[in-house]
Amino acid sequence: MRILARYILKEFLPPFIIALVCFTFILIFDDLFRLTKLFVQKGVSPVYLVELLIYVMPATVVLSLPMAALVAILLSLGRLSTDNEIIAMKAHGVAFHHLMLPLLGMAVVLSLVDLGLMDYALPKANLAYATLKRDIQRHNPTFVLEEATVMKELEREGKLWMYESTDTESGRMQDVKIWDGIWNGRPRFSHAREGTLGFEGGRAVLTLYDGLTYEPTADDSEAYRVTKFQQQQLALQLTEDLERGEFQNQTPRSMSIAQLKTFINSLAATVQTSKNPDYTLRRLRFAEVEYHKKFSIPFACLAFGLMGVPLGLMVKQSGRMIGFGVGLAVILVYYLLLQIGQSAGLNGMLSPALAMWLPNIAVGVFGVFLSIRMIGEGTLRTWRARDKLPVVVNRKVES
Repeated sequence: MRILARYILKEFLPPFIIALVCFTFILIFDDLFRLTKLFVQKGVSPVYLVELLIYVMPATVVLSLPMAALVAILLSLGRLSTDNEIIAMKAHGVAFHHLMLPLLGMAVVLSLVDLGLMDYALPKANLAYATLKRDIQRHNPTFVLEEATVMKELEREGKLWMYESTDTESGRMQDVKIWDGIWNGRPRFSHAREGTLGFEGGRAVLTLYDGLTYEPTADDSEAYRVTKFQQQQLALQLTEDLERGEFQNQTPRSMSIAQLKTFINSLAATVQTSKNPDYTLRRLRFAEVEYHKKFSIPFACLAFGLMGVPLGLMVKQSGRMIGFGVGLAVILVYYLLLQIGQSAGLNGMLSPALAMWLPNIAVGVFGVFLSIRMIGEGTLRTWRARDKLPVVVNRKVES
């Protein structure tokens, strides 16, 4: 059976590699177009675009790896079915589990590889991506000023700002709004009649004229202190030249499993004592969803293996194209369930664990059902054909 296992895995690897490359490039196209637009606006070196795409690669690989595993299982078994090799194997006494175990073993290996990428490569890549993108967004912001559009260059630092129009005579921005401290649940808001954006010492300075500032009070009440000003300057972390720096403000998506677990425990301990418990609870749900996602997506390889093997064996003639189409349909349903589960987990409709594992459970249970059906049909065919089997009579030869 070792020869059979090696033969099946040999059929599995070429379509797996091709599918992995194809799915990875399909998933990265959206990031490519979006980042290209950013680089055209900012006018920085294309080298940074290549660097960002490298940082995006782990996030696309962890998603495309389970998809490639399913498609490879269906295509490899479809090829064997098309060439009648499955029939020949069954005629020589090869049982269903002899075909299933090598592919399930490979699915387990791929799940562990994907889990390693989730725990090690993905957090580092996400942090490096956020750092470089922040540095690019800080570069020369005057190129991307748009009327009636929220500027998100400083969103990670907790700042958002916008202006409604530009005065044709003075060139000043009209009706300027800026939000500061948006991530702590009690932002500081400033509204000015006019504003200008300039650079002093290579750093951006937003000057506001004739406005009001709404700042939350120090106590736990919902009251705000209103301050009127004639002129106010706000230093923005924006530069004329691209400067590379360190970014220490990690999010759950840039944390390892151990770091994320510690972060969840610290948030859970502060929900009741927080000044804004609803905001802290939303952060806690998001962190828990990301924690369980780090396990559920890698082990989708195993869930797809449980479903892919019996589906692949059910394919008869024209098996390759049918297998590919079935694989795409299963992938679409899986990731649709994953998105629905993620939304339900973030909204509190389902527990984060159940929300993120529900797609795996659904696909895995259906795969086990198909496997049991395949085994049962094989046993039933053997029982029905018992009367057609030749009768062998052993005669004792007397000397």
